[in-house]
Amino acid sequence: MISRKEHSKKESLKNNKRLRVFLLFFLLSFLFWMLIKLSKNYISDVEFNLVYTDEPKNKLFEKNPDEKVVLTLKTMGFKLINYGLKKRELNYSLNDIKKIKGSNYYSLTKSNINLLQAQLSAETTVLKIKPDTLYFEFGVKKSKKVKIISHVNLQFKPGYNLVKEQTIEPDKITISGPENVIDSINEIHTEIIELNDVSESFINKINLVSPTNSISLSSDHVTIKGNVEKITEGTFLLPYKVINIPNKYLISTYPKEVKVIFQVALKDYNKISENSFKIECDYKQTDDNNLEYLIPKIVEKPEILFDVKVVPNKIEFLIKK
Repeated sequence: MISRKEHSKKESLKNNKRLRVFLLFFLLSFLFWMLIKLSKNYISDVEFNLVYTDEPKNKLFEKNPDEKVVLTLKTMGFKLINYGLKKRELNYSLNDIKKIKGSNYYSLTKSNINLLQAQLSAETTVLKIKPDTLYFEFGVKKSKKVKIISHVNLQFKPGYNLVKEQTIEPDKITISGPENVIDSINEIHTEIIELNDVSESFINKINLVSPTNSISLSSDHVTIKGNVEKITEGTFLLPYKVINIPNKYLISTYPKEVKVIFQVALKDYNKISENSFKIECDYKQTDDNNLEYLIPKIVEKPEILFDVKVVPNKIEFLIKK
């Protein structure tokens, strides 16, 4: 004999099976119903992004134009769901724009209805476009070359430095845009980049920062180069010459020699000698500026040096007529 507990278990399994069958048929019925509904045509408004083409020659947008239109579409439910889920872009031609006055133009959106229709599926019909008119403001397109300003900040490891100034390639680029915008721009800046513990020569691509979206750059980046080497410091105690002393004047100076302190790449240190330098004090500069001292200046030095100074930077003197 089957116990009451076993009987209840069998009844429960039967009921669960009936429920699953019911749910399956319900789901299938719902899917068929949805397919029938979505296969029918509906009329609905759908928003699209615009991409403008055929802009007037030598002209640029002076102000950002409308970027969206709303199309009233007649199409199957499937297509409407697809348009709603997926953001679409439509090309909009500016071939037929009309001038209002000065730099102001307009376009009747119905003039592009065939172009817009061609970009949609064959089952879709464009019934209406909103807005019915698009307005544009164009400026004269102008181009010019401007210099590049680097914002690469270098922090060197102790004992290392640039042998020469960093270079920018190219050091100028061409910018294009509305005339009233281009005229006020004379330089383009790089991104701010921090390079730390630099001990090797480098070549880095650095992005440029456009000051406004209304202009275009001939390149969006430049290459920054730097020649980095191990450096050393050297000193020489050297005499100097006083020039432009008036005739029949005698001059006495103190000190008689100055110390020249320089930095140079370690590999070039032996190329530097005392004869590599020439130091002068211009008496005329002192006299013209009513100074009580002479100023020593290095008038000749090796090009391979990248830092050089004179100590002291003032020379005491006595002059006798």
